[in-house]
Amino acid sequence: MATYKKGFKKQNSEMLLLKTIVVIIVSVILIVAVAFVYDSVTKWKNYNNYETVADYADVFALKNASEQELDDYVIYVYSTTCESCATIKNDVLKLGNKFDDNTFFLLDTGAIEGESTDFLETVERTTIATPMLVVVNDGEFYELFVGSTAVLDTLTLIEEGNYTPFNE
Repeated sequence: MATYKKGFKKQNSEMLLLKTIVVIIVSVILIVAVAFVYDSVTKWKNYNNYETVADYADVFALKNASEQELDDYVIYVYSTTCESCATIKNDVLKLGNKFDDNTFFLLDTGAIEGESTDFLETVERTTIATPMLVVVNDGEFYELFVGSTAVLDTLTLIEEGNYTPFNE
């Protein structure tokens, strides 16, 4: 290999191309590794990191830390055995993570206590379907959304600030 007057080695175009390719490959691997680490340490992907409703009787009477009743909130009703719930879990939790405290709650139908009779009468249903989103506005039952698409669309509207009942 030839050298310049100051002692630097001349590089041919093939060597320069090889170094460029190596730098690109190392950069891509580094970006993928950082994304993997970030994804594995994010806490929003676990149901346990969100406030839960423990009893059907509490659904329409949730309180904050100061024991004041909440006005506007949503409760995502799911089951750990529901395939649709598992499919939309990450999307629901990612949206729920963006909500203010005391706005987004979870209700696991398999882990809840109490009778669902009053709850079902209030939401005008005969059975509890999952996934389901219960909307409480001004402390009263407002609306119910059943199914993956309806739940995700409504959560997106709320997160974007375009859900009318929460904007009044």
